[in-house]
Amino acid sequence: MSDGPIALDDRVDVLAGVGAKARADLADAFGIETVRDLLEHYPRRYQDAGEVLDLSEVRTGEPATLIGEVLNWSTRRVPKRGQRRPLEIAEGRVRQASGRVFTATFFNQNWRAGQLAPGTVAAFSGKVKRFRNDLQLASPDVEVLGRVAAGIDPDAAAERLQHQRLLAVYPATEAWPSFKLARLVEAALERLPTLPDWLPEPLLDELDLLTYDAAIRAIHLPPDHPTQRAARRRLVFDELFTLQLGVQRRRAQLEAEVVGLDNTPVPDGRAQAFLDALPFPPTGAQQRAFAELAQDLGARRPMHRLLQGDVGSGKTVVAVWTLLNAVDNGRQAAFMVPTEVLAEQHFRTLTTLLAPLGVNVLDGIRVELLTSSTPAKARRRILGELLTGDLDVVVGTHALLEEGVRFADLGAVVIDEQHRFGVAQRVKLKEKGGGPTLDPDAADVLPDVLVMTATPIPRSLALTWYGDLDVTVLDELPPGREPITTQLITPAQAARRDRLYEFVRTEAGRGRRAYVVCPLVEAGELPAKDVTSEHRRLSEQVFPDLTVELIHGRMRPDAKDAAMTRFRTGEAQVLVATTVIEVGVDVPEATIMVIEDAERFGISQLHQLRGRVGRGGGTSYCVLFAGWSGAELPEETLRRLEAVAATTDGFVLAETDLELRGAGVLFGRTQSGKKSDIKLADLRRDRGLVEETRARARAVVAEDPDLAAPAHRGFRDEVARRFEGRGVEVVEADGDDELAAFAALETG
Repeated sequence: MSDGPIALDDRVDVLAGVGAKARADLADAFGIETVRDLLEHYPRRYQDAGEVLDLSEVRTGEPATLIGEVLNWSTRRVPKRGQRRPLEIAEGRVRQASGRVFTATFFNQNWRAGQLAPGTVAAFSGKVKRFRNDLQLASPDVEVLGRVAAGIDPDAAAERLQHQRLLAVYPATEAWPSFKLARLVEAALERLPTLPDWLPEPLLDELDLLTYDAAIRAIHLPPDHPTQRAARRRLVFDELFTLQLGVQRRRAQLEAEVVGLDNTPVPDGRAQAFLDALPFPPTGAQQRAFAELAQDLGARRPMHRLLQGDVGSGKTVVAVWTLLNAVDNGRQAAFMVPTEVLAEQHFRTLTTLLAPLGVNVLDGIRVELLTSSTPAKARRRILGELLTGDLDVVVGTHALLEEGVRFADLGAVVIDEQHRFGVAQRVKLKEKGGGPTLDPDAADVLPDVLVMTATPIPRSLALTWYGDLDVTVLDELPPGREPITTQLITPAQAARRDRLYEFVRTEAGRGRRAYVVCPLVEAGELPAKDVTSEHRRLSEQVFPDLTVELIHGRMRPDAKDAAMTRFRTGEAQVLVATTVIEVGVDVPEATIMVIEDAERFGISQLHQLRGRVGRGGGTSYCVLFAGWSGAELPEETLRRLEAVAATTDGFVLAETDLELRGAGVLFGRTQSGKKSDIKLADLRRDRGLVEETRARARAVVAEDPDLAAPAHRGFRDEVARRFEGRGVEVVEADGDDELAAFAALETG
């Protein structure tokens, strides 16, 4: 194998020591296929070696880094008073190059003997202590540097550290430990020539950024902390700037050949009459939303806005107001939702809210519901009225996108609880038909689109994941809504379960209702509760005196609707359900939400489920049962559940979720294999760069939508490279896949 220069796009097996098996292992474990992939496998942390010392130079009680070869291990157990499990102590004897020996001591970490087998050369960093005339480091940080059998010795290791204070620690596996990855990275950097930069020099100077070559070398082999931070800042800028360029370019291309419809609010129209008839004044946040949307509705370009707000913040009122503005301008409107249960709920809500204006009466607003369960005769009638313009507003699922659905003049669309509304859906809507526009010569007309979510999103994430949408936030709750009391119950508090059941029975006697949510439909491989068995247990053993209903996504639509009706009217007092009731279901009398195996759900899901109660005023309760399946709760899981129990503020929880899960998971749909668009950036920590890159990307794309100018060709190439030919489809699934996923929600 040649030792000559290599290129970033060379396969990783161009490096010595990487054969066919190693190449396959690297690809499978880390998604590393090329030299570039290897260099973008960034360190997860750095171990500060400090001053590398010999035992003759250390001072007791002070921190030090000692390098040596592990000689052997011994383990012992020490009984602990009041504890059934004794303390396990593992002690490794380590010899330095000088021949001096020290002890590395670990508590309840017997696995260290396997990690640091005799012959391992490692750096041990910690505070030096003296125990029985023996120098030791208790629970030190460890960085494996190599094996004696592989030609590494303490002298060579110390020599390396004298020139590199910060040791990179990589995400690793047993087959590919951090030290082996570090060696591979160093070998690649030695053979790479100076790497060209895709950012122009004036921009580097303006933002005080390192060159790409300097940054990629310093992120792996930093001489000090300031250099490492500067390298990270440059590479984070690259990630975020290309992401924002792709997002903004997608929006520019989407809007290049389309115009919007003039849906300017009419002063004395039905939209204003609707607000005037509300039994409560809109909140300040809603008033701001009306003002922002009014500008969009009258603009030449179609509205493309995200409305996010916590559970109960009044998004539906804003949605209805938006739909009515299209009706006021002589057009039709559509309200799209992901499930039939939610569609039926919104249809009822709409008819209730619009009752003061007259619904489905002679001169009133015509509103209909269209789902895959709509009977054939009713479906034909609704489709005919949409085509002739006799129907003003239609509420429905993805069935609205089917080929046979045509509008006379579709003016506005609201999509609820659909986290992305993709190009495929927008194209399908465009094909549904439209009337006169602000630009009669335009070839394509797009209705105004409002995407809603009740999952609060951190601002930094909204500016990236929803970077091509304008964002409106409802951050106020209407007066009268009390925080929901939330409690976490573990098996150690088993007596509380019986007390909860008695409380449910008491609440039922007062005309109130309770949800019980389980993660599974039927018993399966997972050690978790299923709704089928739990419904049988509750109805036969726990609440034989109450009516307990069952609902899940595999039921026939008419059976689901019947069960929901009985629960809504009070004929049933308890509803056992899957997450099919997660969004939109509104039963004001429901005051208790019980979530079984809560550890199976994420923060946003738990918050959404909790939001199904507390909608009728007064105090409501949410109980999280966790750990009842017998599995031990990991620390991160416990933190997640405790966070939900501690606050009902969805925006606080969203930040916690981002902190715990990271953007790489939240951006999961953009990943190809194990590759993620966000590898180094931390959207909480790097919010300043998020806003900086978004503003710059918007300015660049506004000036040059195709990134065709000579000064921007490097930008275009980098966007295409990073997103593997997806170009403007960055951070969005393929249209057909996304449409299928949207459709699948209805049956889940």
